[in-house]
Parts: sequence; C-alpha cells; structure tokens
Amino acid sequence: MNLSDHARAAVAATAELLAEPDRVAGALADADRPWAPAGLADGAPGIALLFAELSRQDPAHRATAHAWLGVAARSAAGAAPGTGLYDAVPALAFALPRAAATPADYRTARAHLHHQTTVLAERLARREQQRAAAGVEHTAVERYDLVSGLAGLGAVLLDHHPRAGTADSALHLVLRALVRLSEPIAELPGWWVAQSPDDCAPTSAERGHANLGLAHGLPGPLALLALCWRQGLRVPGQRTALSLWADWLLGQARQDRYGPWWPQSVDLTTIDQLPDHPQPPGDCERPGRPSWCYGSPGIARALQLAGLALDQPDWRECAEQAAAAAVHRALDTATGPAALTDAGLCHGWAGLLQCTWRTGRDSEQPENELTALLPRLTERLLDLATPAPFGFRPPLPRNGWTDDPAGFLTGAAGVALALHTVATDRVPFTTWDRALLLA
Repeated sequence: MNLSDHARAAVAATAELLAEPDRVAGALADADRPWAPAGLADGAPGIALLFAELSRQDPAHRATAHAWLGVAARSAAGAAPGTGLYDAVPALAFALPRAAATPADYRTARAHLHHQTTVLAERLARREQQRAAAGVEHTAVERYDLVSGLAGLGAVLLDHHPRAGTADSALHLVLRALVRLSEPIAELPGWWVAQSPDDCAPTSAERGHANLGLAHGLPGPLALLALCWRQGLRVPGQRTALSLWADWLLGQARQDRYGPWWPQSVDLTTIDQLPDHPQPPGDCERPGRPSWCYGSPGIARALQLAGLALDQPDWRECAEQAAAAAVHRALDTATGPAALTDAGLCHGWAGLLQCTWRTGRDSEQPENELTALLPRLTERLLDLATPAPFGFRPPLPRNGWTDDPAGFLTGAAGVALALHTVATDRVPFTTWDRALLLA
C-alpha cells in the first residue's frame, strides 16, 4: 500500500467511526468536558464538513452529512447565536452550502442563516467603525479575529460572492471595518489590543500586545482582505492595509538556522526592537509550535495570499521560506514546547499538513520544497492513527484543558479532511479550509 492509499484508508476508517451521530454523541458524553454540538470547532457542523467533502466523490456520504447537519440545526436552535464563524449560527451558515449537492438543496435554510449571519456581521462592523472613529479605545481580538470576529464572519459572507460586483453591504462593511485597523490608536498600531498576551484578559494598553496568530491575530484580516482582493471585492484603503500589514509582519520575522519564523505576539518590550533594532545578545526567544493557529505556517500562508493578491514576489518568497522552515523544525523537534504532539488542525500535524499543501500548491514553482516535504508530514500524521475512539490518538490535555477528539478543529474530522486533501492532491471541492482562512 502506497502512502496515498494509506491516507485514504485512514480517512475511510475515521469516516466509519464518525458515521453515526448518536454513537459519537454517546462517546463524547463520557468525555472530561461537555460536548458543544452547535459549534464549528467541536460540534456537528465541523463533522458535517468531512462528509460533505467526501460526498463529492462518493454520494453515499451525503446522507451522513445530512444527519450531522440535522444535529447542528437542532443544537443551534437552543444555543446562543454567538458572534463569530465558530459559533452556532455562522457555523451552520458555513457548513450548509458545502453539503448542498444542487442549488435547490437547503435553499430556504441557507437564506435564513445567511440573513442571520449578515445581521451579526453588520452589527459588529458598525460597532468597530464607531470605536475606530473615536480614536480612543483599542480593539480586542474577539472583535476582528477569525474565530470570533469580523475576519471569520467575512469568510462566511465571501462564500456568497464569488465574483466581483456581487458583494453586498455586509461584506463591504466588514472589509471597511477591518481596513480601519490600519489606522493607529494612541500611537500604537490599530490592531493592538489592551489584552494580556497570555490569556487575552483585559489589561492596559501598555501591557497589551499585537497578536500574530492566524486564528486570533492580524494574519486573519490580512488573509481575508487578500482573498477578497483576488475575487475583485475591494473597498477604499484595502490595498494600503494589505501593504502595511504585510510589511509589518515581515518586520516582525525572526531568523534561525532553518529560516524565518514569527513569535505568537509582540508587546512593547519586543516591538521596539523591530524591525530596525536587532535582538539583544542572549535573547532567549525561541520559535514556538509550528501550528496553524499561532505558528509560522498560518502566518506564512496569510502573507503568501497577500503576495498573490498584490503581486509581490518578495512577500511570497519569504512566506514560502518560512513555511518550509516550519516543516523542518517540526520534523526535527520531538519534545519540548515547540514540538507537535497532536494530530489536529488547530495546533497539530494536520494543520501543518494543510498549510503546507496550500502554500506549496500556490508556489510559482510546481516542483518545490514544500510539495517535496508532504510525504514526510503525511507519515508523521499517520503515525498517530489509532483504532479508537475516532481514528486518531485523542489530543493530549494542555493547560488543564482537554481538546475535542472527534470534531473539526482539534479532532479526527479535521485530521481526515487534511489527509483527504493530500491523498487526492486536489483543491477541496467544498473549500472547507476557508474556515481556517487558508483559501
């Protein structure tokens, strides 16, 4: 059995283990924390994405996708709507169109969910516009980021507007609000948050930070604005914001023997050293985990998307160098805080695999280092396969928190989606990784 066949077999095994919602719910009921079936990260919408993608090649999976969407809809009816992509209503609005085999499928439900998501996006965008116009209060990660804020809501709205000239006011509002982040507040970057870099608890601006993770930081808005630009969806100031943010990220890059890397965040003690001042002798800063959520792979993909949008070869070159460096670091690091120990998309091997596949796919060189590294990454991920409970070793507890073993972001469904991408070596039919702002 070759590597692609091995990956396909692992995907099939996971799909079989996730095929019965009642069985999965029963297994998760015994977990260390309550299951949240309405959300995209852990819940039914994320598992539905797996079967929606698989159904494009095997229609037999369509019924399973429908069953999981039913769980999601029932759960969303009793859940708070939330404010971001990973919350109940936007999560279902993201998943439902991807399971539709024809334009008529779920038409009424899709229209209703799109309206609800539009209302959420418009409300948050206007609030952020008003805050920025006052020029006093700093933003917060949950207002603009991918998981809870405008960048994620923009990703949902972008699905409805694949061509230039078809954007509605909600997506334009989101883009304009995000562009306002390029304007400084009290002599600090507009994306600076008065929140602790450790847990995002409120603090003073002086003790705050600029977040560099794709999940919660500036790369999320950068990726969304780049994707919109490439589809012809543009607002005043968008090009300037893309250039400013890309240059700023390039200025925050560090270097080690593998190549460029980025910290998870910068505060006033580290931002002043960059980009014009070298790190002081004896600096103990080291690369963190090469993850999608907070690591260099996600940042590099956002930078590459910006380079593709504005035709900036230097940005793309740095992004691809950083992405390759992240893979080599991961393969060479077995223990410690920088080691990848989980299988999942968020901070595990699957996330690194999907980031690497996407970045390599969009390289100007068809035969590139990133593509050449994919087999080794795939092998590492397959090493974590296990018969139970859902096909891959459950995530290890971290900081007293137990991650979800079944769902999209940290569980087996997301792992199977990444393996399916590599096994087929084809752009996902459903563009499911837009939920990660990789596409």
